[in-house]
Amino acid sequence: MKTLGAVLAAYGAASGRDAALWEWRAPDRPPQLLACSDGDGAVCREVPPACSDAVAGWASGRGWRALDAGSPHLPAWLILGPRTDAGSAPAPGHGHAAGDASALDALAAAVVALVRRLIRERDGATRELAERYEEISLLYAIGELLGSGASVESVAYTVLRELAQTIGAPRGALMLHDPAQDELYPAALLGIDASASTIVSARDTTLLASRAFQSGEAYTEIGGEAARLGAPLLASDGGPVLAVPIRRSTVSGGTSLGAVLLAGRQGDAPFTAGDRKLVTAIASQVGTALHNARLVRAALEQEQLAREMRLAHEMQLKLLPPPRVVGPEARAAARVVPAESVGGDFYLLARLDAERTGVVIGDVSGHGYQAALVMALAMSATAIHVQAVIDPGVALEAVRRSLDDELESTEMSITLFYGVIDSASGTLRFANAGHPHAFVLRGEGTVERLEAHAPPLGFAQVPLHGATVPWRDHDRLLLFTDGVPDARNARGERLGERAVLEAAMSALPCRLGGGARERTAPACTMDAIYDAVRLFAGETPFLDDLAVVVVDRGGLRDDAPGARTMAVTGAT
Repeated sequence: MKTLGAVLAAYGAASGRDAALWEWRAPDRPPQLLACSDGDGAVCREVPPACSDAVAGWASGRGWRALDAGSPHLPAWLILGPRTDAGSAPAPGHGHAAGDASALDALAAAVVALVRRLIRERDGATRELAERYEEISLLYAIGELLGSGASVESVAYTVLRELAQTIGAPRGALMLHDPAQDELYPAALLGIDASASTIVSARDTTLLASRAFQSGEAYTEIGGEAARLGAPLLASDGGPVLAVPIRRSTVSGGTSLGAVLLAGRQGDAPFTAGDRKLVTAIASQVGTALHNARLVRAALEQEQLAREMRLAHEMQLKLLPPPRVVGPEARAAARVVPAESVGGDFYLLARLDAERTGVVIGDVSGHGYQAALVMALAMSATAIHVQAVIDPGVALEAVRRSLDDELESTEMSITLFYGVIDSASGTLRFANAGHPHAFVLRGEGTVERLEAHAPPLGFAQVPLHGATVPWRDHDRLLLFTDGVPDARNARGERLGERAVLEAAMSALPCRLGGGARERTAPACTMDAIYDAVRLFAGETPFLDDLAVVVVDRGGLRDDAPGARTMAVTGAT
């Protein structure tokens, strides 16, 4: 809290008053000193009452002043000591001295509250970025295990160890279900005597492992007798314990394969909702990894494995953001249609602020689990850097640095486009790393291609520079991946980029019967493109994933004039 200390020191020098900032984090805990102008001052040594409502009276009784510098959820008070000769208070005889001092005190409280909030937001953002990178590392580790052919027990121990380190819980157990005996047995243990009797009945719902396995839900015990009964070996000290089911998701719901239990956090720190969410997400990946490891060991047919791969890809597509996230200032439509094999198309939409909308589309080369895992890594890294850096060129450079090792080791590449629509300046700033299909559909009926200024990520270390084009109210941003123009018909003919653009430009007016507005212009544009693909391809299966993203900002009207003419060079 050096920044807060500097603020209070400056206030002390200006007012001649000692100042201390105290924070109340919980009703059953004493207040915490966050910062002080002078460590020897009484306001820094005397601890206020535990009830924050009594602080004002407590300070007044000592001839001090207490000013509110907190929030309803996290109270804080700025305690001001008596004035000394050291300060630069107004000279005697000035009529506004008391008013000036009071205004300075109020200003100090406001500044301290603002700085405190900004520090907490900064620290929260830092923690969130660190947690996201930890999740990426875990996901990638599970993917490597899935393709390694390792035994279930080896996979279980490695995953449990990595997960326990991430959560900060040194005791844990990964229990798997034995259908023949209807029991849960330990595939991996941490911090527990392996000779102890740890095989339990899957029907004994007094135990947290069995309860999580049966219900498919996560359970948290904050400690005490309930924790000891629910996990006798893990929580023998009465500390908090978390139990999460290991599940393999299916179209019809899911199947429980076991449970993960964690305990022993330092200082008996409780498991938070964030911990529960992270362990639940990783346990789901563990379930998929364990299931597929069993498939490999049992040498099942490739067709069955392919179905599981498609299911994993479809689950990942559910992580794509809904178009409404860019509202209310912008309107968007986006859809990814997976092909027969696992691919790597993805998009991101971001409301950067009230004036700017961020749009990303990417296409990972290749197929299979490697492509799906690189897609997940690329989505996570891109989401982090797009939120942290608004400049498109700088953001894509950061994404490339985050993915360099993975792209080099897998010999894969990613075409990536990031654009920022800025209504305030009337511009579209973008950076394009090898993505061939990025356009602005102009309101007057022309199409402008947004050229790539660098090769796809993974090809070469060419600097990524941004570019800027004008953006007007009736413009639309159109992005799609190779699978759209590469769609084939029964004769093997290719749809082509020009046909896609013609379908997009013919989408307005966007009206249904009776003149009632039913859909947004982006939705109409996207639907028109997919309709053209389906009409052309018929029953011919797609060879690649298809992704289309359409975004507008400003005054684009759904009832604008009808079909537009298209003027674009280079369309194929």
